[in-house]
Amino acid sequence: PLLRVGPRGSGEFRELEWEEALRLATTWLSQTRNDDPKKLAFFTGRDQSQSLTGLWAIQYGTPNYAAHGGFCSVNMAAAGLYTIGGSFWEFGEPDWEHTKYFMLFGVAEEHSSNPLKKHLGKLKERGAKIVSINPVRSGYSAIADEWVGIRPGTDGLFVAGLIHELLKSGNVDLDYLARYANASWLVIDDPESDDHGLFARDDEDNPLCYDKTSKTLVSALLPDIAAAIVGEFKLDDGRNAVPAFQLLSQHFLDEGYAPDAVTERTGVPAETIKRIAAELAHTAFEEEISLDIAWTDWAGRKHEKTTGRPVSMHAMRGISAHSNGFHTCRMIHVLQVLLGTIDCPGGFRYKPPYPKQTPPWLKPSGKRAGNRLAEPLGGPHLGFPAGPDDLLVNPSGSPQRIDKAFSWEAPMAAHGLMHMVINNAAKGDPYPIDVLFLYMANMGWNSSMNVSATLKNLTDTNPKTGEYLIPKVIYSDAYYSETVPYADLILPDTTYLERWDCISMLDRPISEPDSAADAIRQPVVAPDRDVRPFQDVLIELGARLGLPKFSNEDGAPTYPGGYPDYLINHERKPGVGPLAGYRGEDGQSYGVGAPNPNQLERYIENGCFYQHHLKDDQRYYKHANREYNNWAVEMGHRMMGDQIIFQLYLEPMQKFRLAAQGKRSEMVPHGHKKRIETYFDPLPIWYMPLEEELA
Repeated sequence: PLLRVGPRGSGEFRELEWEEALRLATTWLSQTRNDDPKKLAFFTGRDQSQSLTGLWAIQYGTPNYAAHGGFCSVNMAAAGLYTIGGSFWEFGEPDWEHTKYFMLFGVAEEHSSNPLKKHLGKLKERGAKIVSINPVRSGYSAIADEWVGIRPGTDGLFVAGLIHELLKSGNVDLDYLARYANASWLVIDDPESDDHGLFARDDEDNPLCYDKTSKTLVSALLPDIAAAIVGEFKLDDGRNAVPAFQLLSQHFLDEGYAPDAVTERTGVPAETIKRIAAELAHTAFEEEISLDIAWTDWAGRKHEKTTGRPVSMHAMRGISAHSNGFHTCRMIHVLQVLLGTIDCPGGFRYKPPYPKQTPPWLKPSGKRAGNRLAEPLGGPHLGFPAGPDDLLVNPSGSPQRIDKAFSWEAPMAAHGLMHMVINNAAKGDPYPIDVLFLYMANMGWNSSMNVSATLKNLTDTNPKTGEYLIPKVIYSDAYYSETVPYADLILPDTTYLERWDCISMLDRPISEPDSAADAIRQPVVAPDRDVRPFQDVLIELGARLGLPKFSNEDGAPTYPGGYPDYLINHERKPGVGPLAGYRGEDGQSYGVGAPNPNQLERYIENGCFYQHHLKDDQRYYKHANREYNNWAVEMGHRMMGDQIIFQLYLEPMQKFRLAAQGKRSEMVPHGHKKRIETYFDPLPIWYMPLEEELA
């Protein structure tokens, strides 16, 4: 461990013994917790221990916690989770075995690297068509059957052109839409009201649709109804309402989204857009797959075969790196839904524990009624606001988090905004902090977007007191990164070869579409220097601070054996812990079971992972599969086994828009009203990326 003795940036340190370093860290963190927990900002990088670090931050009581996702692909993750209950990257993947037409949007060579290369090779071996949409013809685009050279940031326009053609030609899966999407849900058409654009609901808050059989308005959640997805209908109060699919169709059939209209801006010939739309339709509807797998849907209806549309898609940073990435990713998912390719043979497939409910039920925690010091938060820091009520803002509308996530500046910042922390803390906007605690987050270089400004913020001082604007910086890393010289206390971490790690079902597991899987790493070499695994250090700090979940009532540590002790004995809920395999005292249970003292040894014997294979009748249509969702509830992955309904029309966006229009009670700061009213469209839209518009 190191303690800074020279100016920040000088790299002048004094070596400490671990006991002295831990005492000092405990003193700083304890003083801040007793004064005001939100004055600790705890942010981590691309580690695989967020279920632990998040739990620690909850028990500490600070609202200021997140990991690297806020500057990675947060807009895509949010778009997918709000729309289909899953997303690209870790949460799902193409059905490599059955897909016949595969589209890559903005995927560079390092994305998913070796696994993706292997799968692409298999696709080429069996003659599946690969289409890569990318401004640059390198890597994956070079081996694709077709490269679509596109102007950066215009992928959404290209997808909108495809949707336009599919709707115009009638090549959409109407039955799939009526059964699995909110296509039939009635949207109130009353522009002057405070619920314009929201779903019409019954007395039990169920969305309404028009049943063509009974010719009445009924709950859209009922099974075996003939729901209308086009038309105009009268509500009981005399107002008009239209199905969500009709609004979506009118939106994308606008001539502004026609191939001839988007070709100049995208750089993609109109004929190419029309041809690809026709190829998608042909593959989806003329080359349908049928597997001899019987399954039962959420309503108890038995399906003797599993049918699929063999079109799949994958997108990455080429989409998320633009300010219009949320809407663009929503468009790609809507395209998938229109073709009926979600979690079916040949399409995009979820990986357990996904899919999750749509819109997501998990809301960000951190609102405080009064000043409750030294108490845990009420729940997880990160989540998915369903409307202005869920924002973490003060009565004046100002942000409650240091990174301004879940405020009017970034209402749907599902993963937080770690790259804004140092800038905001140095400016005291929305408030100053006492301690910045970073783990594996080299903010002085790759996470800041602006290196010189970041280093200035870390070294600037208060002209009146001479103290640094960010008074204390604690940093843990395995390497002497660019951020180390600018920190005050260094807690050196081990490398991955020298510690225990857990890739947990509570975090980002290694699942495949047909199996739930998690893994561990075990130390294979002993450190040759005075370092400790950060997870061990964090658990010990939690015990020294007396945090709930980390210390017992008598003050003794809950996990005296450190991280391995935590992995075996911690329970997030009864019977559910960091590792799902070999649970129960005899090690014979999966998912739910008492702690097993021999669990880590069993993982090692099995190659350091555990894989639970789904039954055949659980593998597909997970969003509506009764057997899969009952299993997911039993395992603790979901709260309820209801059908997950694809959100073509995203009501939470309209709630924010209504607030910006002054039609709700929430106070929207004047500087944000126009932006929210313009861009918070409940249907996917395209707009010029702000970085290009402001250039």
